[in-house]
Amino acid sequence: MANQDWMNDERIAHIEKNKLDFLQKLVFEMQNLSDKEKLPFLMALATSTKKKNISFSDGEISSIIEVIKEHSTPDEISKMNKILSMFSHS
Repeated sequence: MANQDWMNDERIAHIEKNKLDFLQKLVFEMQNLSDKEKLPFLMALATSTKKKNISFSDGEISSIIEVIKEHSTPDEISKMNKILSMFSHS
């Protein structure tokens, strides 16, 4: 997902821009991390979201995932599905 076109989709127009910017940064920063570096990054990210008071409703998450998948490669979708399945089992 090399561009920000997904952020302009009307289905997520109701979501605050700072939340979408946050997700965009997250995607690009995680692409450059090794598997070993991802967990510490996600833990730091969780702390950061609490400090910045960034949270997503279930509806926002569903809309964002739907839109991002439409703008992703099959490999990116596969990785996303793996991550989402980990969260659904926790």
